[in-house]
Amino acid sequence: MQDEKKREFTKAFGNVIKDLHQKSKRSARSISYETEISKTTLLLAQKGILDPQITTFCKLAEAYYITPVELLNRIYKELPPNWGFLEDN
Repeated sequence: MQDEKKREFTKAFGNVIKDLHQKSKRSARSISYETEISKTTLLLAQKGILDPQITTFCKLAEAYYITPVELLNRIYKELPPNWGFLEDN
């Protein structure tokens, strides 16, 4: 069950990062250079494959001119209502 929850979360994260990236009209190379995150890592994030470290999460939020809290809020909007990692949610 936890693997499924992780996939749901990373997919939602990917959807949000992909949307932010498209709206920014900046190249993956530019974002990669600015954040010191590899282009491969950025592309894995956009594909919903990456489960980022907190520092990567924060860097990506800042690269798209939003706070990490706003990024997390956008991710949760992509998930079903009352979604959570724990079974009680």
